[in-house]
Parts: sequence; structure tokens; C-alpha cells
Amino acid sequence: MDLPSLYSKIGKNSWKILGAIFRNLWNYKYVPLNVISDSAKINEEKTRRILKALGDEGIVLNKFTEYEGATLTFAGLSLYSLHLLAESGQVKAIGKKMGEGKESLVYNCISKQGEAVIKFHKLGYQSFKKVVEKRDYGNLNFLVLSIRSAKREFSALRRLRGLAVPEAYAWEGNAVLMQLIDAKELFKVRVDNPEELLDSILEEVAKFYRRGVVHGDLSPFNVLVNESGFWIIDFPQSLEVGEDNWKEILLRDLENLLKYFSRTYRIERDMNSAIEKIISDRGN
Repeated sequence: MDLPSLYSKIGKNSWKILGAIFRNLWNYKYVPLNVISDSAKINEEKTRRILKALGDEGIVLNKFTEYEGATLTFAGLSLYSLHLLAESGQVKAIGKKMGEGKESLVYNCISKQGEAVIKFHKLGYQSFKKVVEKRDYGNLNFLVLSIRSAKREFSALRRLRGLAVPEAYAWEGNAVLMQLIDAKELFKVRVDNPEELLDSILEEVAKFYRRGVVHGDLSPFNVLVNESGFWIIDFPQSLEVGEDNWKEILLRDLENLLKYFSRTYRIERDMNSAIEKIISDRGN
């Protein structure tokens, strides 16, 4: 998906159409043509022509069975989220794709804070199943869950501001604008001070806990390191302390971390001691 190229093809009325679909995602799996037309304040025939063009570009999915309607694709949701960031002055220019995984797409950009990254959340079927199993989101579709995933990450990063996490600048739709971290994933490098690093990460997890946040997916894939230090990233599965299963999830985070350092560096830490230290530290 080439977001900059697609973005340049969208005109004023197309943005209105995308906005109309976006605002109604919570109410319809496919937003009816008449609802899109009314919301965008564009007559139905013109709305239909624009939807066809957007469908040809892979920006919307058009539905013709039972009733005429449309919904956004992941590309469409990401484009409109980027548009909202641009319209608010948060993003000045978008650059190249930096990476793509099962649950996100990351581009570098120029923001009002300077060089930054935009992370576009995308929940596919497997991610959807995991999220629904963990939290009751009813019958909401993948797009709405992607938006909620982005909001959850933005909220967690804001709550953890000042700790070893990227600074979050803004959130719109499925997009989170955040600080660019020039570092590599922990699993890709061999560190010189693994014992000190492990202790520091455990201390940071304790700080997260004191602010009421459990990462939810902590692993060597979500820790970035360079000569200056380390950062913990990727918070879409984060939980608030007190949510269902938060202790179980915290234990899993710690287990992933301790197993990696044991396997890679032969460093052993007692799980019970680690969890007790984190929990007993809260409020100190």
C-alpha cells in the first residue's frame, strides 16, 4: 500500500465521502448509500460515482446485495486518519514505509514536532479473535477495533510519558503519531550489559505498574536498544491494572522477558521475586 501516492489522488468530495463512511462505522458494517450521501451533503448519483472510483483504487469496499452501501478498507481508514492528522496541522508530510507487521503499518513523516513516525493499526481476523476473547466489544467490526487499538496505545503512551517509551504526539482514527526512535529490536542485537539491561527493564515494568499500566505483549521484539539506552514499544494490547486478567497478563510479560534472557544470556531471575517486587513497589 503506497499511502503517499493514494493520498495525492483524493479530491475534496472524495474526502467528504470517506469522512461520511468513517463517522458511521460504529453503526453499520456497510454504510448505506443514502446515509453516506446525506452525511457528505453530496447527491446520491455523484456519491455513487465517487464510491466506484474509490473502490477501483482499493480505498473502499462497495456492497450491492440487499442494499447499496460501502465501507472503508484498511487503506481507506489509514488515508482518512492521515487526512485528519494533516488537517489538524499535526503532520506536515509523509515519507516512506518503515515497516509492516500483522497488526500495524509504520511510515516516517514530518510532524510539527519534527521527524516522527505514524503507526497505522490494522486488526486482521486472528487479531480480532484475540481481542474479542480478551474484551467484550460486541459486534464491532475490524475497522472500529483497529481504531480502538490505536486509541488504547495512544492512551497508554500518554500515561507513561517520561518513561522509557516513545512520546505520543497525536491520535486520529487508526493512526498514532509518535516519536521516532533510532534503535534496533533487542532480539536483533547482542548487548554487552545484559544483566544490567534486564534489571533496568524490570524496573521500568514496575514504573508502568505504578502508573496503572500492564504492557500486555512484552517480548524482545518490543524492546528497542541503542548506545543511549532502551525503549519499550507497541502498546495496543495494554491493560489497566484492575482489568480482567491483568495479573495473568503481567506474569506472561515477565515470563517472556525472563525466558529470553535465560536462553540468550544464561541469566536467571526468580519469577516470584520479580512479580513480588513489581507489585509491592506500587505507591512507593
